[in-house]
Amino acid sequence: MVWDQSLLDQVFDRLAESDVADHVVDLVLAAYVGDAALDGVLAGEAVDLPERDPALRPRPRPLYLESVTVAGFRGVGPQQALRLQPHAGLTLVVGRNGSGKSSYAEAVELALTGDSARWADRNSVFKNGWRNLHCGSPCEIEVQLRAEGASKPIRVRRNWHDEHTQAQQGIGSVLTDDGERYTETAELGWREPLDTYRPFLTASDLGRLVTSTPSGLFDALAPILGMDPVVEADKRLMRVRREVNEQITSVKAARDALRTALAGVDDHRAQAIAALLAKRTVDLDALDQLLADAGSDTNDPLAVAARRVVAIALPDDGYALEVANELADAAAHFVELSTTRAGTADRAAQLLRMAVAFHDEHGESPCPVCGSGALDAAWRTRAGDTLDQLQRDTAAVDQAHRRLQDAQSRAARLLDLDRRVSVDDLEAMAAALDQPEAVKRFRARADELRTPAAELSPEQLATHLRAAYPPLTEAFAEVQDRTSAWLRQRHDAWREHAVALQDWLSRARTGAENDAKLKRVNAARDWLRSAITALRDQRFEPFAQRSQEIWDELRQESNVDLSGMRLDGTNTSRKISFPAKVDGTTTSAMAVMSQGELQALGLSVFLPRACADDSPFRFVIIDDPVQSMDPSKVDGLAQVLAGLAQTRQVVVFTHDNRLPEAIRRLRIEATIWAVTRRDESVVEIRKNSDPIERYLNDATAILKAEGLADNARYPLVSGFCRSALEAACHERIRRERIGRGERHGDVEELIEKALTLNQVAALALFGDLHQGGKVLGRLNRFGGWAGDAFQACKQGVHGPGSFDLGVLVRDCRRLAEELR
Repeated sequence: MVWDQSLLDQVFDRLAESDVADHVVDLVLAAYVGDAALDGVLAGEAVDLPERDPALRPRPRPLYLESVTVAGFRGVGPQQALRLQPHAGLTLVVGRNGSGKSSYAEAVELALTGDSARWADRNSVFKNGWRNLHCGSPCEIEVQLRAEGASKPIRVRRNWHDEHTQAQQGIGSVLTDDGERYTETAELGWREPLDTYRPFLTASDLGRLVTSTPSGLFDALAPILGMDPVVEADKRLMRVRREVNEQITSVKAARDALRTALAGVDDHRAQAIAALLAKRTVDLDALDQLLADAGSDTNDPLAVAARRVVAIALPDDGYALEVANELADAAAHFVELSTTRAGTADRAAQLLRMAVAFHDEHGESPCPVCGSGALDAAWRTRAGDTLDQLQRDTAAVDQAHRRLQDAQSRAARLLDLDRRVSVDDLEAMAAALDQPEAVKRFRARADELRTPAAELSPEQLATHLRAAYPPLTEAFAEVQDRTSAWLRQRHDAWREHAVALQDWLSRARTGAENDAKLKRVNAARDWLRSAITALRDQRFEPFAQRSQEIWDELRQESNVDLSGMRLDGTNTSRKISFPAKVDGTTTSAMAVMSQGELQALGLSVFLPRACADDSPFRFVIIDDPVQSMDPSKVDGLAQVLAGLAQTRQVVVFTHDNRLPEAIRRLRIEATIWAVTRRDESVVEIRKNSDPIERYLNDATAILKAEGLADNARYPLVSGFCRSALEAACHERIRRERIGRGERHGDVEELIEKALTLNQVAALALFGDLHQGGKVLGRLNRFGGWAGDAFQACKQGVHGPGSFDLGVLVRDCRRLAEELR
């Protein structure tokens, strides 16, 4: 990558002087390189950063204008060339408004850039008039530039076909001094320097000082400083800071949203995490552990109670019916046996066993009870058989009793609901459920089942079970359904928050890294912003100083004391400041300047840009700089142009005679070309350093014109001769009075009061326009020819005279020199 080594060296120097941390150095240099390098450094990657390079940058070859040839464009019809000396010096191209002189200034800009800034603020009628009305085809421009030391010029051409309707459609071609061909100057690398240093200054350019926004004016001058790499670096750091800030803000907003959402969740997990999120700095590890523990809600008593309720398995209705039926059958069977001999079999068996024992002990004998029976062997046999039967009957009764007891035990277990269903769990569910009536109904059914049980016979209890147990199981099933639904709803709600919390935790961990990243970026940007201000001031100081020098020359009699200019602010608040004092009071220059002063300030601002050392263009074209200037500033402008012309080729287009007059009066070396537009857009360009000479040459041209009637020729020649004498007088008046220190404005006001040739001559010869009666006598001291020529000029403009026109032109030339 090619670096602006000069700027980069200054950045290196400031980094070394600042003794900043290594990570700040890396970020600044990475931002200087580009987005990818900056992102790489922030990610901890190894990035190829620039290093100090001691090599010197080669300077571009200086370019000068050699000629501008125009045909069929704007005010120029048939082809005509403006030829210039391709070296430093001052050239004035003068001519009346509409003479076609500005067409040459536009032609140079259009050929080199493909457009014209002068057209930017004009309406479509003006823009569409780029073809000449009288000779619109061929329409072409050729600009020749001479690189310093080159034996051949660079030829830049632009031409238009007849079907082209817009100036931007012109076909460009470039032939370099070494024979290479291109289509546009951009291929030579000229686009950026043409934008940055813009060697064209038009009235619209100078007007930008007033019409441009503060940022627009800033942008017009900032490129000359070559600060774009560090400005772009600052923008890259701003981009990263904005992105990181957005991420941090997003994490904070998500945290606040989670806290709000969790506040409405009736869950101990939500409450615990909400409390953690409420802290100024969230312990992310603690949150991570809470989320892990919250995956199971075994620590929540309410959830545990609910799960116990759901896990209860009450005997179903079929089992209850079986228990009831068994109880009824066992009770009936027991009652049945109790009412037969089997009911007394146990006692009878006891008596019979005693009788058998008596017989076995005492042998055969009468019955000791009744006395009539005999306890003999036959009795003993019968008694054994009877005792066996009685034992069987007793066993049957015992079995029926045990059956009844078992049935009663099973019924008792059905009634023992507290063993299966915790009262505390039910109360917890009654408090938790949205509809606690289900728990109330179950408890009512349980009470209905248990309350009369102790007072009922087995048969009645069996009947009670059949009637009361099914409603109990139905009520409990509803309790379990509602409890299960409560658990599901609670789980689903938590699961949604748990996912959001887990996502936020991940982002928050990145956010913690972003906090550190933001500190690094802010440190780098704070350093870079300070460096940009210092570097900008350092690089702008020579331009501001030169601008101040130009203003000091241009201001002349202005009471506005300019205190330099500054580039202030960055990004959206950038502007150019012009601090000044007016009679000791501090103000902004633009707030108090007149239009002429603003014109002078515009030159002060933009001339240093056009004449920057780094510009390859050693020429500057200035179109109409005298507009709105008072006379004193015209002298200042002439001196400024003379100073610039020491190192630059300065080409000035103007219709105002005051500038060439000041150039001559101040004896500034300059070449002056006069542009005249004839019929059918025929443009003539001739060298003319003197308006007196130009008027007399025009008079000579009229004198020699064929086919012109004398009644038309005489006033025209006399008029040009009179204008030559007036110009000579004006030159003398200005030179003498301004030389004595009189104010330019006062001198010009005095000249405007001299309306007649006699008054102008009186002012030049005697310093008093009211001394007209002495003029002729004073002129005759030069010789009688002088008075005669003067009189002929006065009279000839009113009609044909008898004076020889050839002699008039000759004598007026002599008289003009005497008057000067």
